Amino acid sequence: MREIASCLMMSLLLVSGQVSAEPSVEGGASSREVLTLAVVTCPVGGVQIRYNPPLRDTPQDVRIQGEGVFSNCVTVLGERVTSGTTGTDGVRQGYSCADLLGIVPVPAGQLVWNTGEVSTFRLTQISARVDGPLLVVVQSGTVLSGKFEGAQAVNTIAFAATDLDACRSPEGLPRMSGNQTLVLTKVL
Repeated sequence: MREIASCLMMSLLLVSGQVSAEPSVEGGASSREVLTLAVVTCPVGGVQIRYNPPLRDTPQDVRIQGEGVFSNCVTVLGERVTSGTTGTDGVRQGYSCADLLGIVPVPAGQLVWNTGEVSTFRLTQISARVDGPLLVVVQSGTVLSGKFEGAQAVNTIAFAATDLDACRSPEGLPRMSGNQTLVLTKVL
């Protein structure tokens, strides 16, 4: 699974232009060398998402409600945070199971840290179905405002029991849950 997440992460970085193939100058250093430093790493987290009506292969208007948590966070730069929560509640028009796979924009979201401070994100999502019910999602983007503004964000989610085949059933796909990790980095 780590190899898949690494492959998705590299694909996302290439799409977002974060990886440079600039040639090295004498001595091995790049002429545009930058130092990227992890600002916050939250290695433990979970997410639950509910769809009403349940997702199907046919596009329909769907209310999406979800909650996410991050914990065991380690802060390198800035004031210390140890955990955070996210929530979503909105209607997506013409949404289907096909929107769970591929490259799609994610509506702007907020993360409320244990300090009460808020980070607002804009993310793009890359998803891949792996070995049966495993769905790996990598969301990458920027902290637009609030705490850690300007940092690059990568949220990796592993939905371990996602039955995408349910999309073709009369019942549809009513919910998904999984584990997630978050890393915020800044270029210095």
